[in-house]
Amino acid sequence: DDTRDALTRGLAAHGFHVKAASTGPDALAIVQRGEVEIVLLDIEMPGGLEALRRIRRRVSLTERPVMIVTAHNQSAAIVSALKVGANDCLVKPIDLAVAAARLGIQFALKDAEAALRESEERYALAARGANDGLWDWKLPGEVYFSDRWKSMLGLGDAEVAATLDAWFARIHPDDGERVRAAIDAHVGGDADHLEVEHRIRHRDGTYRWVLCRGQVVRDALGRAVRMAGSQTDITPLKLADPLTGLPNKLLLMDRLGRSI
Repeated sequence: DDTRDALTRGLAAHGFHVKAASTGPDALAIVQRGEVEIVLLDIEMPGGLEALRRIRRRVSLTERPVMIVTAHNQSAAIVSALKVGANDCLVKPIDLAVAAARLGIQFALKDAEAALRESEERYALAARGANDGLWDWKLPGEVYFSDRWKSMLGLGDAEVAATLDAWFARIHPDDGERVRAAIDAHVGGDADHLEVEHRIRHRDGTYRWVLCRGQVVRDALGRAVRMAGSQTDITPLKLADPLTGLPNKLLLMDRLGRSI
């Protein structure tokens, strides 16, 4: 119709590559072939709202943004479309400059989401490759422990609570005060980072030596709001002479303790 033709010409003049469809099924076919990144959908055209429903069954709001086009007096239709999964709306008569700007925002959001997803995937791969256990503490609340952190201690997914107390309950009694002091020093700004060696209890009752590293995140006022870091198993290094590889006194005391 006239609105579709005017939008096609106007958006093309603004540098957009536009594919037009006259019905919902035609628009859906274009989307399914992966020929467009963002959809402008007039919910008044035949099958328009159903096309939106079917798009949302296949892809999320960030993967394929959909902007609906509707008349200014169709507030109920706009609300329905937003509930079904529309990202934004344009009201007739269309202001092309506004339409181009709002499309630009959707492209920017889509690119940002893709970059974030890629960054998260890269981080996950790096974490798995490093073979370290990861932890993430939202001060002063819960602590996230990665699967590797738990498996390092022989623990299953639900065998440690997401709390600092649960973490410290596993630290050797002789090391707990030292670890807490190191954390307090970094949170308080007296140390640039957290780096402390300590013993932590395995599921089998023995203790492993670990190197705990962390870095705090502060808000605009300089208050510590989060600390994240890693845990590395250094037991072999602590229980053997680093030059010869022969058992040392720590290993003797560990084996003696197990026997007793």
